[in-house]
Parts: sequence; structure tokens; C-alpha cells
Amino acid sequence: MNLLDFEATGEYQEFKIKFKHDYFSFAIEKTRDDAYSLTIFGITRKNAQTTSSTWGTTVSKFDNWCKQVFSELNSTTGWESFENTNFLNTEFEDLNAQFSDIEKLQTKENIKDLKARIQLLNLAPEKLSIIENKLDLLSQKVDELNKFDWKSLFIGTIASLIMTFVIPQEASGIFWEYIKSSFNNLKING
Repeated sequence: MNLLDFEATGEYQEFKIKFKHDYFSFAIEKTRDDAYSLTIFGITRKNAQTTSSTWGTTVSKFDNWCKQVFSELNSTTGWESFENTNFLNTEFEDLNAQFSDIEKLQTKENIKDLKARIQLLNLAPEKLSIIENKLDLLSQKVDELNKFDWKSLFIGTIASLIMTFVIPQEASGIFWEYIKSSFNNLKING
């Protein structure tokens, strides 16, 4: 962690440290001998947790808070993999380019192929229904959106299916492989 990302404030018998870029903070106020009031804004909750404790417990809670902040700040988010990669395999000209009739047909066939492959995942019927509805919507949007907007919607839809656990974590790798196989004309890193 970088000390410059934190600000410390306090007066006699009180101390507060806060992460400058978010809500995480830890405040200590001495209330009497070996009695401290703690106000903690941790990583997992945006509401303050206020408790009273001894100095030993205060040090332990501060240590845990630091470990949580460190873990949060150093965990990968997935955005690192995007870097400067042309993730959607699109060109500047695609920003306003429409699909040709042949590309529309091919994309709709790709979606049908993906729907068939997804059946192999043996998901619960309600999850399959959600996925199929999302893919049907993507099929309709081919006629309405330009290439760039459709590809963006496609990637966002797939990511949301994975992040909301419609696609279980253990099946997400296979799901990405099905997508890459069905949409080999899209450059998809995964």
C-alpha cells in the first residue's frame, strides 16, 4: 500500500486514518484508561461499525482492517487484461458501420450455434431460459445497432451472465470457449 493514498487526522487521544480514494477508514478515540471507541468503515460494508475495546483488541482490529484494505487494493479486477488490446476486434470505421445483410445472417447463426452449445452445460431450466432470452435479444439487436454498439452489448451481456452467476463459476471457462468457437469472427480474450 502507498502511504500517500491515506490521510491521517486526529487530536489529543483520537486518531483517524482514511483511504483517500474511497470510504475505508478506521477511527480510534480514547475514552478512559485502556478503553477505546472504534469507528470502522470496512471493505465489506458502507455503514460504520462502532465498538468499544481494549488496546490489544484495537490493535488486532486495526491489523485486520489493514489486511482487508491491502487485499482490496491489490486484488485483480479483470480490467488489467484489457490493457490496450482491441478487445472487440473492431476498427475506427466500425464506430458507425452497420452490419451487412450477410454479417447479420452470420451473427444470427452464431447465436443459434451458441444456444445449442449452452445446452451442453446442463444448467437449470430457469438459467437456460435467462440465457436464451438474452441471446434472443442480441439476435434482434443485430438489425438495430451498428457493429461497435452490438459488440459492446454482446460483451456486456456475456459478462453480466457470468458475474450474476447465471453461468456458474465452474462452467464459465467452458462458456467462454463456446463463445469463442461460435463467434470466431470476434476477437475475444478470455
